[in-house]
Amino acid sequence: MPDDEITPLPPGSPAPDFTLRDVFSGEAVTLGEALSEGPVVLNFWSGECEWSRNYDDYFNRRAAEWAEKGIRLLHIASNATESPDDIRRRAGELKINAPVLRDEGNAVADAYGALTTPHVFLIAPEGRIVYQGAVDDRSFRQRTPTVNYLDAAVEALLAGRAPDVAASPPYGCTIVRAFEE
Repeated sequence: MPDDEITPLPPGSPAPDFTLRDVFSGEAVTLGEALSEGPVVLNFWSGECEWSRNYDDYFNRRAAEWAEKGIRLLHIASNATESPDDIRRRAGELKINAPVLRDEGNAVADAYGALTTPHVFLIAPEGRIVYQGAVDDRSFRQRTPTVNYLDAAVEALLAGRAPDVAASPPYGCTIVRAFEE
């Protein structure tokens, strides 16, 4: 799918179910099963992208904090240019402490309309998208964030209300898609 035809699923949309393999354990992870335990944060991730790597420490901290609140973090590696071995090596070097799922062929990235690494989707237990977009308001022009959209959306979801900001433009490295010739 050409990048100009990709549109992120808006908040309120049903989250497409999927089953992907964790690059470390080989275990199949299904979104529906994860949602049966609570909310899920999907982070489209890349070990090659500096913008994505800038958030690795943040996500490592949040993975532990969110787990205590019943929220599961899943990293999704969709770049066609990163092999499972590359992903495993990079995630290991970066000490990623949440599952890293290989999205070969970009099926999940395409289903969600994920554009960049990072691009996050917060999904409520009933399977609807609550928030999608950037982690915070950092951008190519503004290097120091002033608002963390994802943290605010998680807090709102846990409080039983809609987030003040339910969508923001994602930024980072474009997901490299696999195109059939």
